[in-house]
Amino acid sequence: MLKRSAMISRSLLGAILYHRSFVTSLSVPHGFRIGVIGGGASGMFSAATAASHITQQQSETKVQVDVLEATTKLMKKVEISGGGRCNVLHDTSKSVPEILNGYPRGKKELNGLLTKHFSPSDAQKWFESRGVVLKTESDGRMFPVTDSSQTIMDAILDCARENDVNIGTKQKVVGVRKEGDEEQFTVSFGDEQEEKYDAIILATGSNPLGWKLAESLGHSIVPPVPSLFTFNTKNQNKEEGQVFHNLSGVSVQHARTTLRIKVEGKKKKKILSQEGPLLVTHHGISGPAVLRLSAFAAREFKDLNYRTEVQVHWSPDFGTAQEIEFRLWELTSLTPKRNIATSCPLLDEDGSTVIPRRLWSALVLESGFDKETTWAEAKKKMIGKLSRTIAEFAVDVTGKGVFKEEFVTAGGIKLKEITMKTMESKKCPGLFFCGEVIDVDGVTGGYNFMNCWSTGHTAGTNAVSRLKELTTSIE
Repeated sequence: MLKRSAMISRSLLGAILYHRSFVTSLSVPHGFRIGVIGGGASGMFSAATAASHITQQQSETKVQVDVLEATTKLMKKVEISGGGRCNVLHDTSKSVPEILNGYPRGKKELNGLLTKHFSPSDAQKWFESRGVVLKTESDGRMFPVTDSSQTIMDAILDCARENDVNIGTKQKVVGVRKEGDEEQFTVSFGDEQEEKYDAIILATGSNPLGWKLAESLGHSIVPPVPSLFTFNTKNQNKEEGQVFHNLSGVSVQHARTTLRIKVEGKKKKKILSQEGPLLVTHHGISGPAVLRLSAFAAREFKDLNYRTEVQVHWSPDFGTAQEIEFRLWELTSLTPKRNIATSCPLLDEDGSTVIPRRLWSALVLESGFDKETTWAEAKKKMIGKLSRTIAEFAVDVTGKGVFKEEFVTAGGIKLKEITMKTMESKKCPGLFFCGEVIDVDGVTGGYNFMNCWSTGHTAGTNAVSRLKELTTSIE
């Protein structure tokens, strides 16, 4: 009998490891095997779901679930998400349409899945049923109250362990084939061994191997490009006198970022815009307003080779440049002796300035004022320029940065080739998909994990349902 080493770990930190053999389906009458390729968030969740579904059915038919992970670590993105706290979901009290607005690609296709099959509330209930208590922060991100990603990993691993999932690490899959009228898949490994599976769940994330395997089984791939990245602005950071020099760590709670793109054959430019907090870094700008724009304009930025101009409105609640100019001009008579560069006169409801003092001072100097100019000394033309600097500030993007280690890819297996209510391939019966391997991606804030949980649960459940159908046909 063909044997491969496997391991199940109750915890990824201080784990107790043990080995056991994968048992081929041919050794068990009417036995079946599900192979999950990839031990990330979606792969592990689909495996745990499939195995628990098998346990609940209490069927006499033997079904074995194997996770095939090429590396030595499981759920790496879960471990590092949210700075090690794991942003497991986005505010589940929001409606599904609201949550779907966090997906630049896949919004329409996920609608039925999140509404009818495995909703954000279902995902929350799943984790809570495993003893995970979740909290929702002011920006909508949801974390375990332990503030530890280990809590989420343990919940999934415990479910897999309790339902006898075989978890194999260092299981490098190099090929999958299904020949002629065969029902089974043949999975080839890097050590030249092979295994037979009755259903395959492809959960390889943004690893190019997954797309290669999908193509070999008849699928088309939307070319992958980076998403969720920061903007490098080296020309505005590097030297004394540049607007962002020495401003690292300064943040604005509500900013708007806008990309205008010239479209061939059209007079009007295509406008992409996003809002949220914005952070100045050593290398450029980051924060949700930047990351959201990078996601929704992922392909446009790729086409521009990540070198373009992005416009920033530092205080969108105060309206257009003209409206801000009117407010500022009033100060020439209301507070004539006050130094312009001292502090931002645009205040929010609690009386605090909307633009931090250091950034405000830099914007004032960028507009041509000196440090000693008072409002009484300000000329109308200079006030106009300052207003445009606030509302229409041109950021010179010189490249893309990295958003921590939580990279996300836009692109993947074409959604039109997948039956989304089951996550089964339309091209190859018995082949299922989940997670980032498909052309779905979300913005930061728990959306990408929600995609993993929903597609993973659906793929796992329906892979078992397919084998149940095969059992009936055999009998």
